[in-house]
Amino acid sequence: MPTSSSHYFKETIKGAERRGIDADLLLRDVGLTRREVFDPAWRGDVTLLARLVQLVWYALDDEHMGFLARPAKPGIFALMTHTLIAEQSVEQALRKGVLFYNLTQHESMEMALSKTPTTVRLEIRFLEPDLDPTHYFLEFWATIWYRLVGWLAGGVPPLREATFSYPRPAHYAHELAYIFRCPHIFDSTATTLVFDREFLQKPIVRDRAELKRFLSLAPLGFMTVPEDEFSTARQVRAALLAGHALPLNFPPLPEVARQLTMTEQTMRRRLRDESTSYRAIKENIRRDIAVHRLLSTSMAVERIGELVGYREARAFTRAFKQWTGDSPTAYRDRLAKQFRTPDSEA
Repeated sequence: MPTSSSHYFKETIKGAERRGIDADLLLRDVGLTRREVFDPAWRGDVTLLARLVQLVWYALDDEHMGFLARPAKPGIFALMTHTLIAEQSVEQALRKGVLFYNLTQHESMEMALSKTPTTVRLEIRFLEPDLDPTHYFLEFWATIWYRLVGWLAGGVPPLREATFSYPRPAHYAHELAYIFRCPHIFDSTATTLVFDREFLQKPIVRDRAELKRFLSLAPLGFMTVPEDEFSTARQVRAALLAGHALPLNFPPLPEVARQLTMTEQTMRRRLRDESTSYRAIKENIRRDIAVHRLLSTSMAVERIGELVGYREARAFTRAFKQWTGDSPTAYRDRLAKQFRTPDSEA
């Protein structure tokens, strides 16, 4: 099961705290502590994050988790999905969903769709943005709609771009890159997702029985990168992590393809259809390990680079900047030293 950054756990409980809920009790109910979720080096199982979100929903009686001007009783999102499951295309379903929220939640948010011959742009605006000062719920809400579109179509929606109406977040922008796999534009006039319109013409491949099962696990289905439940990307990542040892030495693509009983060409094509590649999956693993080591140990940057497969420190620094926007040293100084002092070489 994939993991989520401590940032998302921490922000999940903030809305509840503002409404007078004891966040420590919520954390204990899912087996977590405040020390963990406020540690930038820590990552938690996504199932724990989903359970925490559920607890906040029901503690506040609000699917908006206290981040919007008016609460939304638990069940309203499920009701919306039942109204659109019979639509002929994903675009028609998306339009009906946006209309539903504009009619029922107009005191809290505005959603809009605009289109060109090749794209459909979904815009989201909260009417009292000060209630969501870190934009956590705005990103959560955009992720839910992205994931819903993919689930209805049975595939990963290709995005042309994602725009954000605020500056680039220094400490977790790299997380967004794994949620919305497309160019990101910050300091934009609006927060939007720009879909490929051809993809939205796909028919809905789900039925009401599947919808019932999907909703029974909510919000777990919305907590992960929108990939198919049995996607090739997940299989490849699992295969690479199964033989995990440091220093990293990934097998060549043909070897992994044989392990997954598919041809090299099939594996490349399936990964491409899922908007990823073998190289991107390897970089994802390298980045996760490197960030963890930087923030949880005092290990030398050069040694961390070696452990994740870079013989030269310069090459590791260049790759790390591509992942996070910072050099490894700057990243450690800005985050790790702000919250904790690494005290272990392990």
